[in-house]
Amino acid sequence: MYRLLLILFFSSAAWSQSTLDFPNVIEVKNSPTSSNTKGLNAFFDLGSWMGFALSENKNLTGFSGPYLLGIDHGLWAADNLISLDLIDKKGRSILNELKSSKQTYLPGRLENEQYFTSYTVKSTLLINSKESAIISTTVTNNSSKSLSFTPEWKGSLFKEIGHFVNHKNHLSVALDKKQQLFIYPITCDKFNINSDSISYKLKLKKAKLKPGESITYSIVIQYHPEQTKIQTRINTQSVSLAFNENQTRWNNYLEVTRKKDLSQDEKLVLTKSISTLINNWRSAAGELKHDGVFPSYHYKWFQGFWAWDSWKHAVALVKIEPELAKNQIRAMYDYQNKEGMIVDCIFRDTTVEKHNWRDTKPPLSSWAIWEIYEATGDTSFIKELYPKLVKYHNWWYTHRDYDKDGLCEYGSTDGSLIAAKWESGMDNAIRFDQCKIVEGSNYSINTESVDLNAYLVIEKAYLSKMAAVLSLAKETKWQQESDELSVRIRTQFYDQKSGYYFDIDAETGQFLNNALGPEGWTPLWCKIATQSQAVEIVKHLMDTSSFNTKVPLPTISVSHPSFDPLNGYWRGPVWLDQVWFGIDGLKKYGYHQEAKQLLNKVIINCEGLNKPGISIRENYHPLTGKGLNAEHFSWSAAHLILLITE
Repeated sequence: MYRLLLILFFSSAAWSQSTLDFPNVIEVKNSPTSSNTKGLNAFFDLGSWMGFALSENKNLTGFSGPYLLGIDHGLWAADNLISLDLIDKKGRSILNELKSSKQTYLPGRLENEQYFTSYTVKSTLLINSKESAIISTTVTNNSSKSLSFTPEWKGSLFKEIGHFVNHKNHLSVALDKKQQLFIYPITCDKFNINSDSISYKLKLKKAKLKPGESITYSIVIQYHPEQTKIQTRINTQSVSLAFNENQTRWNNYLEVTRKKDLSQDEKLVLTKSISTLINNWRSAAGELKHDGVFPSYHYKWFQGFWAWDSWKHAVALVKIEPELAKNQIRAMYDYQNKEGMIVDCIFRDTTVEKHNWRDTKPPLSSWAIWEIYEATGDTSFIKELYPKLVKYHNWWYTHRDYDKDGLCEYGSTDGSLIAAKWESGMDNAIRFDQCKIVEGSNYSINTESVDLNAYLVIEKAYLSKMAAVLSLAKETKWQQESDELSVRIRTQFYDQKSGYYFDIDAETGQFLNNALGPEGWTPLWCKIATQSQAVEIVKHLMDTSSFNTKVPLPTISVSHPSFDPLNGYWRGPVWLDQVWFGIDGLKKYGYHQEAKQLLNKVIINCEGLNKPGISIRENYHPLTGKGLNAEHFSWSAAHLILLITE
């Protein structure tokens, strides 16, 4: 059963907060006309499953929503569930002389300011816990005369969502699918509730404002998909505390934007990236046992946790919310099977979307775990994850090395070729056009992939470091294996003729094709390539006819005949995670000037990236800079944070 509580009270205390930089840095404006309205933009925080939006209706004092992600793939409960009206002695609204208004997203809150002839009404919304949001509306008398009115909260539901039921001291809302919302007003004075099936009015005590005076009315909305009762007590003092904590928390998040050597563009992109990650944060619920981050709340098929997305999110999150970074890792390791495999993706409600056990994802969790340890010094986290990581690492050699030659392949658990390609994370990349499932294998493809084996090299190195932290005897063994595999990769996967790394045929050891893709610069990031090899790889990366495009480092060289960014997904678009691997690889080999040049092109040329109000996209067109596919995309945001701060 789902419940939403609205707890109301008012006080004369007006809130003021210092203005944060970069207003409206992300798009959170929406005015839904039905529960399943498309074009979702909403504001979330602290892992909430309930979001709100700036309304396009300038006459409303409140905000659009709530949007409930705990129902199906998410539904709007209302266009405006809570709005404050001011009623005169004749029963008429006095909010009818609107001169101007301003709706603003600031990191951590929404603001809606309305200016009337004689008074100002300012509403602020923030999310103060995983199940609670606070709306505070301040009325200020700007005239030379006293102003009298009766404050009245009001709102309505979309008919298809459910209906109000009026009780003696609260409202309940019966939702579709036998779910419920509950509305509990809290005030020191008497109030009066009237409702029909889809709308309500809640009248509070009459107020009188002298010239220059203000009064604030606050309401708390509570919802979480896994809690049947939410008993958080809300009073004036706790609202004050919530506003202060919100400002402190977001100032801490944005601390990384205050480095002196950052440009204004870099600060804006960082602010947008942090806001995007926090917006996609979801608290533990249903099948999701720990908090984590969606790839994008905006796209209904991305409302879950994915393995390699999670590793990437965590490395950035540790810079702003360390405990969330740890839980993002735990959320995926909760779904490690007895053989050691980690599921590809998981969802809150498997009646809506099933977990995908057909494949896993590239072994990058060791990188994330170690980055979290280095940032936090939390040895207990290493102790918790090390044995699980060892089990996962060994799984690759048991289930993805069919010929037992020490070089692994991607594969699937169901024998399907498409799931085997998904396991690489590069879905339909050109590099897999000629591959096939090997008959008699454990569903491996006939491709020994350079990126997979390079990731296993650094995983062994990280395991060695973790073993040292834990004073385990296997430290030397892991490092020796890492060194030995590095030698094999730099000799077997590097093509002297083209000066690039390629996948090889597992049977013949021959290079599979001459398509230059991001897997070829993975040995730079993993510090496997020799210095002379790096020289040749960098030539490709900086070549304007290959990878140095308007938005640099696409998923295939632009000169390849199958280059097709608009129809290709992994056949031409620029993915910012691969950009980061490339740029960080350049830095590791001393190419700092080249790395800075490519980063500047990303910031300037990705459509809307350095402009407020335009969302971060899943990927970008390398020749035009156009944003492609999903909006509000987390791993793009995560890697922008890494690109700018490291």
